[in-house]
Amino acid sequence: MERHYRVIIIGAGIAGLSCAKYLLENHIDDFIILEAQDRIGGRCQTISLFEHQLELGVESLHGDRTNNPLYQLAEENHLLDIDDRGSDRDDCYHDEEAESIDEDVVDEIRKIYDEILEKKVPTYPYENYPDLSLGEFIWAEFDQYMTFKKSALEKDELDERQKVIDWLHKQHPYLDTIGCNRLTDVSVQGWNSLERLPKDDQHQDETVYLQKGFSNFLQKIFINQLDNDQLQLNTIVQCISVHEDEQYVDIEVVRENQQVETFRTKHLICTQSVGCLKHTMQQIFNPPLPQSKRMCIQKLGFGTINRIYLVYSQPFWDVDFEGFHFLWDINRSNTEWELECLMNTSFDNQWCKSITGFYVHHRLANVLTTTICGEAAKYMETIPDDLLAIALQELLGHFYPDNPSPLPEQLIRSQWFNEPYIHGSHTFVKLGSSIHDIKQLAMPWPNKPAKPLVLFAGEGTHDRFYGTAHGAYLSGVREAKRIVELYKA
Repeated sequence: MERHYRVIIIGAGIAGLSCAKYLLENHIDDFIILEAQDRIGGRCQTISLFEHQLELGVESLHGDRTNNPLYQLAEENHLLDIDDRGSDRDDCYHDEEAESIDEDVVDEIRKIYDEILEKKVPTYPYENYPDLSLGEFIWAEFDQYMTFKKSALEKDELDERQKVIDWLHKQHPYLDTIGCNRLTDVSVQGWNSLERLPKDDQHQDETVYLQKGFSNFLQKIFINQLDNDQLQLNTIVQCISVHEDEQYVDIEVVRENQQVETFRTKHLICTQSVGCLKHTMQQIFNPPLPQSKRMCIQKLGFGTINRIYLVYSQPFWDVDFEGFHFLWDINRSNTEWELECLMNTSFDNQWCKSITGFYVHHRLANVLTTTICGEAAKYMETIPDDLLAIALQELLGHFYPDNPSPLPEQLIRSQWFNEPYIHGSHTFVKLGSSIHDIKQLAMPWPNKPAKPLVLFAGEGTHDRFYGTAHGAYLSGVREAKRIVELYKA
């Protein structure tokens, strides 16, 4: 039997949940959320360890209460978990020869990198000028720096600086919402359109987490407001049939027990990730999405950032240290270096060079954490947990041989690329695409203000905050508001 709703929302991530919250607040409760997975959250996923929480996806909040609505909601509900330690512990920087890199050199290069991203990249013209990759822009600036330094420094000092530059290319905090394989994939003009939320001066050194994690936040702020039948988990959408003349949409779904059902709605809000749309848009939409929308989905980048946790019975490192960094020699051939544990396997070593080191978890002193991006992150998902744990143990021992690393008792990691209804983690504006592609994706179909049948939300549809949790939230509110205004009119 076909069930009818005024609004159907696909996806119970932040965008879908914020959309539902706004509808309820504006007296529209005739809706249902269809979620393919057996949990809420989308790219927010929290797991418990030793009565603490580990985030596999979104970890912290950007900005402050004046500019981030998620921060405001968390503060109002007493869910903020603020890490205000600042930088009271030290970091170690070692190269492949286990030689220490002078922290003053790291600070010098970091300061230049910050200046390039904060002051020089934003000056690149947006209109009537050819686009350039972010990687090309940054490399050109550092080429000038290295040319200037050649007359004053020895070769080993220049090599040391080159290692630091490459290390920052992979892990600079400003770049943690991309997940691309190379910075040469990223459009400078698109990068400049991404708005970064500032913090007030009093809280510059604070990192803001959520008490008991993002999943707890979503449950308290969003799920607890829903009726039981307004959220349907384990419900996979396999066909979206748009009947423009008759003004309705049919959604065919498959339940966990393989039962097929059909829902009918006046307004469908799609919050699937750009990665999911890339994989499914040709199959599920009938008729096909307009060519303009299909093109923008194809052109936009969708990167992968995976998080890894190594759990030990107790710290084997000096507790005065917070980070253990790996500074690779990019001029060294891949055949010159190989992990012993991978020698007699089908796995190669190339992914290792995307591991830039480990940090001590901010709440669990016996846990090390790192992230890995791009193609290396995708490849790493194919390596079994036990072999990956040995490989990371060997990596730590290679860079820090004076501090023998035991095998971790547990390895916990995300695998976002192989999540079947997500296929990655972050939208970015790829070279060859533009912010207009994000705006095009955000347009309803058909694009008629009085008759929007299929609407689109999610971080990949927000032209100022793509790749962020607050962008996802705001996009859900935007589409719910579009429907509310339609009925007010």
